Amino acid sequence: MDSDQTFYASKHLKAFMIVIRIVGVILALVLTGMHSPDSLCSELPFEVAGFPQILTVAVFLYNVVAAVLTWRTDNQGFVPLAIAIMDLAVGMVLTFFYGPAYLILSFTLPILMICYIYGASAALIGSVVGTLLYAVMFAWAFVNRLESFPEQMQYFIHMGVVQIGSGYLLIGIFWVAAQEGVERLTRESSLQREKDMLFQEIQSARTQNEQISSELGESENKLRVFNRENANLKEELDISLKRLQEARVNLQKTEKMAEEQGREASQAARREKIQIQRQLAILQQRLDRQNRLVEVSRKLSGSLALSDTLLALTEQLQTFLPCQSCVIFMLDEVQGQQKLFAEVAASPFTDVFRNFSLQIGEGAPGYAVSKLTSFKIDEGSVELKDGTVLTTLVDKERSALVAPLATPAQTIGAVYLGRPGDQAFTEDEFDLLIDFCEMASVALGNALLYQRAVTQGLRDPLTGAHNSLFLEERMREELKRGNRYIYSVSLLLFCLDGFSQIVDNLGQDVGDNILREVVEVVRKITREIDVLARLEGDTFALLVDHADRVKCSEVGVRICEAIAAHAFVMGGRRVRVTLSVGAAGSPHDAANAEQLTMRASAAMQQAQQAGGNQVCLWN
Repeated sequence: MDSDQTFYASKHLKAFMIVIRIVGVILALVLTGMHSPDSLCSELPFEVAGFPQILTVAVFLYNVVAAVLTWRTDNQGFVPLAIAIMDLAVGMVLTFFYGPAYLILSFTLPILMICYIYGASAALIGSVVGTLLYAVMFAWAFVNRLESFPEQMQYFIHMGVVQIGSGYLLIGIFWVAAQEGVERLTRESSLQREKDMLFQEIQSARTQNEQISSELGESENKLRVFNRENANLKEELDISLKRLQEARVNLQKTEKMAEEQGREASQAARREKIQIQRQLAILQQRLDRQNRLVEVSRKLSGSLALSDTLLALTEQLQTFLPCQSCVIFMLDEVQGQQKLFAEVAASPFTDVFRNFSLQIGEGAPGYAVSKLTSFKIDEGSVELKDGTVLTTLVDKERSALVAPLATPAQTIGAVYLGRPGDQAFTEDEFDLLIDFCEMASVALGNALLYQRAVTQGLRDPLTGAHNSLFLEERMREELKRGNRYIYSVSLLLFCLDGFSQIVDNLGQDVGDNILREVVEVVRKITREIDVLARLEGDTFALLVDHADRVKCSEVGVRICEAIAAHAFVMGGRRVRVTLSVGAAGSPHDAANAEQLTMRASAAMQQAQQAGGNQVCLWN
């Protein structure tokens, strides 16, 4: 801080300024008699003597406010400068009216405030200007007062000289005190800096000592670690020497063992070579099997007819997996319920599989279809993981393989292979059947799609039943398969009793509606695989496979009873309809399709001649 510009505004300097102000005000108030008109300055140029108490209170309050502001504010800023200007103005006015009693306020206090704010140079200039100003004021006052108060002029002169002298003395004292404050502050700052530097040096020396101590401790630790490592190395060296001796002994043993191991490795290599050769042989067998499966797939895909595909499938199964019984079950719907029927059976137990049907989940084939899983029966029966116990379909067969026939779009049926002995099938044969069925399912699915497409194109436009052309084709196929795999095929022919009279009385439209309803009733009580066809007029045929003539006649009885019980309501009138049914079967009644048709027709005529609403077998 520059001592020629600003002083240190300590509490002591502020107290000094406040004391000078209070003492000067008290002295001025005493000399003016509290502004009483009876004082030495009672004759004033203006009429202001009428309110001395108010003026006294105002002077007192002003100096109290100035003292508080001087104490509460710093020596820098607008407030000390405003106080100095107000002190100058108030002092000059009061000095003009009340004389030298207020010179300490108008001269000393402003100059002290200037020195308090700006320093010694500004205070010196202010002192010179103030001295000249007050010299002019004294001269002017002296001339004016010489005329009216010559006896008091000496008093005013002495008091003015004393006041100005006291002001300079106070300024000097203030300067010395302020300068000492600045020097004290400078010394304190210097001491604080030296103290800080010394503290930093002490801290630095302490840090260095700590680093040295830390380095010394680390060196000692490293020395200890080195000693321990040296001791450990000595121990390891001793151990290594012992191990070296042991290694020499072990080396001799190892050489002997190596010779033995060499012989064993040679034998192991020979065994591994044999094993690899076996694996190659197995892989070659699998490759051959895959090639054969590809050839089978080609043969199965050579025909889209379902019967041809089934025959080819049976032949290839018996070629790949020779067995006593080879049965292919097909899934079909009868009266709204799906069942499995033995569609093709190459077995010495043909009578067992003739007219053989299973519910879904019933028996080994039904379980395979319901769970879409394959399994092997080794000793007449097998217990699966879910606790289900399954047996072979024939008591004389102790081993069997069962696998489902299915595609992602539909479930087709199942394959059953049987052999007489226990554990007659190997795991390789079981895997081969699974691969075979996956490939055969695709071929059978295509054949079924083709059969449905052909079937939809060969239908009677009025009733939706098949026509005679489709019936003849299917009858030849079924008879061919029945003769090959020894199962029965039967034919029902039926016509409506008195149908021509119904048409004459009620009209052709009513007759057509009756024919359509008859077809719907027959379809509900027959299997989906049974072929229903309209031959001509009111004559219909139903081809029933895997059923002999007796079972076929039972189907005819159910049809007769269902038609007789059905309510045919046409135009608000109930029409009673009955059927005359004739039945014939192969191979009992006929050897070919023409004979079967002729004999079923003869049986139907016999039922008509007997009065209708009955079933007759060909005799």
